[in-house]
Parts: sequence; C-alpha cells; structure tokens
Amino acid sequence: MIVEDLIRMGLPLLEGDMDAKEILKLISNVQDQKVKNFYRHVIVVEISDNMQPTAFYQIWGQETEEGKKTDFVPNIERAVGAPFVLPQGGNPIHPQGIYGVAAYPCYDRHIHAFSESPEEVASFLHGRLERTPAVDLSEDLIKEVAISVNQTVLEMVQTNEKTKMLGVLILSDMRGADAAYKYKEQASENHIGHSQLFQNRYIQPDHSRVLELFWMAKLQEGSEKGEREGVCTFCGKDAQLATIYCKSWPWYLPTWTCPLPQGGNEKMMVEGIGSCPDCYKALVYGACLFEKFTQPVQHLLTREIFSPVSNREGIRQIARKKISDFPTIRGSGLLLPILDRVFEDNEIREEFAENIASLLKPPAKDRMLDRYIDSVTGFEYFLPDEVEAGDYRLSLIYYSGDAGKGDIHLRAYIEDVIPSTIKHLKSMTEDTADIAHQLLRAIYPNANEQQTANNHRRYRSLPYMLARGYGGPYVWDQLQAVLHRQPLSLRLPIRNVAERLRSITPRYPDSRNEIHEEVIFYLTFLEFWVEYQCKLLNGGDQDMAMRPWKKLLQVIFQHPVDQVQLESSAELGFACGAVMRQFSRQYFAVTEKDYLKQRVLTFGSDLTPEKVWRQGIKQIFEVAPRYENLNLGEDFPQRLGVVLTEYDRLKQEIEKNKDEFMASFWAGHSLQGYDRPRVQKQTETANQPE
Repeated sequence: MIVEDLIRMGLPLLEGDMDAKEILKLISNVQDQKVKNFYRHVIVVEISDNMQPTAFYQIWGQETEEGKKTDFVPNIERAVGAPFVLPQGGNPIHPQGIYGVAAYPCYDRHIHAFSESPEEVASFLHGRLERTPAVDLSEDLIKEVAISVNQTVLEMVQTNEKTKMLGVLILSDMRGADAAYKYKEQASENHIGHSQLFQNRYIQPDHSRVLELFWMAKLQEGSEKGEREGVCTFCGKDAQLATIYCKSWPWYLPTWTCPLPQGGNEKMMVEGIGSCPDCYKALVYGACLFEKFTQPVQHLLTREIFSPVSNREGIRQIARKKISDFPTIRGSGLLLPILDRVFEDNEIREEFAENIASLLKPPAKDRMLDRYIDSVTGFEYFLPDEVEAGDYRLSLIYYSGDAGKGDIHLRAYIEDVIPSTIKHLKSMTEDTADIAHQLLRAIYPNANEQQTANNHRRYRSLPYMLARGYGGPYVWDQLQAVLHRQPLSLRLPIRNVAERLRSITPRYPDSRNEIHEEVIFYLTFLEFWVEYQCKLLNGGDQDMAMRPWKKLLQVIFQHPVDQVQLESSAELGFACGAVMRQFSRQYFAVTEKDYLKQRVLTFGSDLTPEKVWRQGIKQIFEVAPRYENLNLGEDFPQRLGVVLTEYDRLKQEIEKNKDEFMASFWAGHSLQGYDRPRVQKQTETANQPE
C-alpha cells in the first residue's frame, strides 16, 4: 500500500539529525512555487507583554526579470520562520486543518475585506485561532490586532497597483518562555521583521520551537478524525493511535465512502487504519517528499497515451491539440530500502538522508546527465550514485486528477524496481535513439536540426516507445514488465504498426512521410526488443522478426543469387518492398509515374501480401520488357525470381503473419537505395518530415 511505503521512506528522516529549518522547509509549503506570490504581501503583527499590538507590512522577496517576463523570488530563509500549508480540498477561503503557528495564507478576498473594516479581520482571526492551539488571545487583544491590521492593509491596498493580491498574516506572539518568537538585538538572515515596539530589536523565530508546534498541529490534525488505544497498523507498537488523515496526504479523505469500511463516518476511520505518532510523522515526511518528487510526464508521452494506437488519422488529430486539452499525468518515485532494519546502522541512515537530500536538490542536468532517468520513467527524476549497491528499490507512481479534491486516478504503481535495471534500460534508450537517428539519416539525408532533435527526444523515451507500440491502455503494464525484466511480446506492436500503415496506404504517395515515420518506429522497436532480450533477459526468446535491415539489403542485392535465402515472412516482406522499390526507381525515370501507385494501389485500394505478390512482384516480369531503357542490372531478373520462389515456399507462414509481412514490406520499400549517390533536388527536400 502506498501509505506504508511513504512511512518507510519517512522514518529514516524522522530518526535522523536534520536541522529544524530543513525539516520545516520539507513539511510545509514555504518552498513550493504555488505559494511564492503570498510573500509579496506579508503582514506581521507584533504582540508583546503590556504593549499595544502593532501590524506592519513587508515584502519577503524581490522581482526578477528574464527577457520580457517578470517573476517573484521569495526569501525562503525568512519564510521558514512562519511556515504554513496551503489548504487542499474544500474551499481555501475558510480555515482548514490545524495551524502550528499563527501564519495564515490570505487570498484576495481576505485582503480587500481586511481593508474594509476591523470586524472583517476579527472574523478571519476567530476562525483560525480556534485551530491554532499554540496562540491564545483575549477578545480585547483580538480587537486591537484587528484595528492595526485594518489600518496597515488599507494603506497597502491603496498604494498597490495590482487588482488581485495574495498575502500572509503572521501573529508573532512573544509572550511567555515557550513563545515561538523572541527578540534579538542583531538581525539575521531569517528574522521575520524589525520590531515596531522596540528600537534596534528584531523578531527572530525559534525554529526548534516552531517545528515542535508544527508537529503538535499535525498530530492533532490526525486525531480530530478519531483516536483510540491499540496496535499501530504499520509498526505494531501499542500506542495512542490516530487516523492517517493529514493535509500533507490528500489522497485519503474522510469524504470517501465505498470501499472504505467506515462508510463516511469520520470517527470510525481510525478503526480501520490507526497510526502511532512516529508513523504519523513519518507519513507526513513521506507525503511531503512524494509531492516534491512529483513531476508531469513528458508531453510526447501524454499525447501518445491518448492517441488511437492503430489509426494514423487519429494520431494526426491528437497532434493538433494543445497539451492543455489532455488530463495532466504525473509521476513520482519513492526510494525505499529493501529491509527497514538496515537503518539501525547510523551510517546507513545518514547515507539514505543524503540520498533524499540529493533528490530534493539534484545537480544541474548538464553536469550529471547520466544520473537522470527520465528516459526510463517518462518524468524528471534523479537517481543518486549510492543506490546502485543493491540495498534500495524504487517504486514509481503514475496518476492524474486533482489531489486537492481527492479526485485521483491511479494509473500505475510499479514496485520493487532494481536501480541497476533502470541503469541498463537508460543505456538501451540511448542506443535506441542512435538507431532511430541512423534510420532518419538513411531516409532523409538532409534532415535539419529540429527534425533530428524531435526524433532523438521520441526514441530515447522508453515509455513513448511502449505507448506507440502497445497503445495507451497497455503502456503501464508493459512498462512494469520491462522494469521487472519480464518478456515482451512482439505481436501487438507489429500489428499496431501494420494497422497504422494500412490506414494511410490509400493516400500513398501523399502519405509517404507518415509511412517513413512508421518504418523508423518499426525497425527501431525491433532493435530495442532484440537488445532487451539479450541484455536483460539473458538471451530470452530469440524468435526475432527479421535480421537487421542493412544486413538484409546485403543479402538481397549483394550475395550470390544461389545463396539468397529468406528466413521469415517479415524478411520476405522486406525483400518484396526492396525489389519493388528498385524497379520503381527505374520505372519512374522512364515513365515519370510511380509503379506502386499506378500498378498496385489502383483506385486507392488496400495493400495485402497477396496483392504485393500478384499485382506487384509478378507484374514486373510483364512490365519490364516494354521499356528498353530500364537500368536494373544484369542479375535483377534472377533476384526477382528468387523472391517469387521464396514467396511460394513461405506462403503458409505469410498467411499467419500478414502484419509482419506488410510492416516489413514498407521498411524495405523505404530503405532500398539508402546508400546510393544522391543529387540535391527540391522534390527530395520537399518530402522531409515535419
């Protein structure tokens, strides 16, 4: 279960020696991009003994410019002194959860209401102070705070040109020995403001105390949905148990009913799953890590998942849509130890914490490209060096939907992935991209940089290859099979390629570019499959569709005629396409007509192995004698005869493997003559891929 894995990932951090500030950065939203604009308008209320509270306005960050765009970069060192978590689920305008310290995110509606009257401020504070156990303000003090905030915000709104504002309201209560905020005479990089009540003093957060209060709030958050004495579901300890409900993990909501046994009764949630305080804290850690590791999957993969796998016209329609028209699919990785007891060793626990830190702040991709595994996972992820020793496993989660509303569509949960397997697959994706590049250059020698880059981006992505081969409904099952070193079937990818080719054949030669794209995928996938069989399955099932295409061309056109033998229906299809293409070149030179279009695909009809044989290959013997200027070579008739003989020999196999035959036919037709001398012509460059 995912929650259990989150706890396993969080426990070593709970038992480690992380600095309080670093923990607050992790378990709050202060570093999240979605909260940065809240720090444009920070209202700090200074509350001290026997003094009237005073509110003052600050900006925690600075504007930056990149070209014509401006951005706001918040000061995280100051923000971590007043951490908060944005509401997830429900209306964010209303108070939610439990607040560790009095740091309340404010939306535009709040800020403009604050400027209207002190009563609006007081109403805002009443709802939130009820959920802030660490702060206790009398009614009179609340009124004084409200008046000061009203005056400060009114000036802020009047001088601010923006129509919509986000902000943070912070009550820095410095009364008592256990207060989270203290006065300091020297400013530090993480103070939250210059005192308005005392000269030469600064309001300094006690991060250890802030963290303590934050954890108390988190634990109370779980307990408010039910608590009991019992055995922890996760670690087996006898303890005071709370539910696993927390704002950091919005996938588990009390509004859910079926199939959960409590049927919507919030107080019964703890009866099904109960967590001790340590496991609950570890869940918060793990959930926060999960969110920070989560990234959207590659756009090309998203399009492929929602494309009809067997129809090129459908693929073309999908390619025209904006990426925003599709549900956003996200992926995240959980790095877990094989055995939890390994963390009893302090050195191993520290190493794990360092690995997690490197995942949170990975080095620049251009400096450590070999450690980024997005070509295997489909989303940005960094794999630290130390995890390849065999002590760790990786779990990958793919989902779509709105987590804040509990609307989660779990698409895949792939557990127990060995890091060394990912390393091998990453190497294979680079090989696959090189193969696709060679095919692109063979078909389009003048392909430009953009075409080359697009080709490389597609074929270095393992999930893209699987989605194009098997289709969106099967991509996650096939990705799981590859990551667990299980066999892959070739039948479905070949059938899908053949179906896509069949859908565009009637438009030939206008569909030539699309045919070439399918040929590149088909041959690249075959090479990937062979390498996968050899490297990750130790040979596996070596029943390959056909030999490498360059070797086949040598067999067909360069080997002695009496030694030409084809081993499968796929190789025969390739040979038929190659010899027909060789004849077609000479036929076009004499007649300026395309042989395949004029003689075989009459009236835009479908193309089958029977038609290739009867109306294509056999007809060459009848057509060739009519034109004296055909430069086919002396042994072309003999090689053509060998192909016809091989067709008769393999006829039964062709009937069983028509898809292999036709996919390979187009491969041979596209690649024959790839190494011939070429003359730069507008007609050639006009047919390059988009």
